[in-house]
Amino acid sequence: MSSMPLVLIPCKSLAFGKSRLSPLLDASEREALCRDLLINTLSLAVDLAGTANVFLVSADVAAGQIAKGTGVKTYGKEWPDLNSALFGIREELIKTAHWDQIIVLPIDLPLATKATIQSAAEETAEITIVPDRRERGTNVLAIRGQTLLEFPFAYGEGSFAKHLQTAAEHGWSLSTRRIPALAFDIDEPEDYLEWKKLQAASSHAVAAKY
Repeated sequence: MSSMPLVLIPCKSLAFGKSRLSPLLDASEREALCRDLLINTLSLAVDLAGTANVFLVSADVAAGQIAKGTGVKTYGKEWPDLNSALFGIREELIKTAHWDQIIVLPIDLPLATKATIQSAAEETAEITIVPDRRERGTNVLAIRGQTLLEFPFAYGEGSFAKHLQTAAEHGWSLSTRRIPALAFDIDEPEDYLEWKKLQAASSHAVAAKY
């Protein structure tokens, strides 16, 4: 089996993503944000696992073009929701390949680094979950061993609790990692404003050195 994980990057339509940020950003600004987040996430995933082990999960043509530019393949079939897409890609890829781990990595984790993702990837439990700060969603999910073919993805409202319950019901070993850099996502306007403050503080600190 490959020692590298299969990294799956779900991405909705760039043009219509992050609609909750509409009080702060207009449509073109939200699209630009989604584009930047996708580019950053693709770069992190490739750095972690190599282009052959990274797939964009998206039916969005613009997102697919960005992935193609980085050498990453796109799983672009139309599915009713993310869970169906993940089931589908697992059926097509895992049964015909040799990965022993899947990592689902969304694009809206602006503080994520290779080291923090690697920290979650190096766990040995059958399931590793990094929840969001509110402990409602699943920001990073890693599945290994028998769960590769059996894990029932439950993304959507309250996915963290659903994924925990799934692990308990099946008796799968579980590691819950609360990693601040991976727990921070951009869902709500307050998330975006906090991120911009962090960016400004970081730029100020760098400028202060010179």
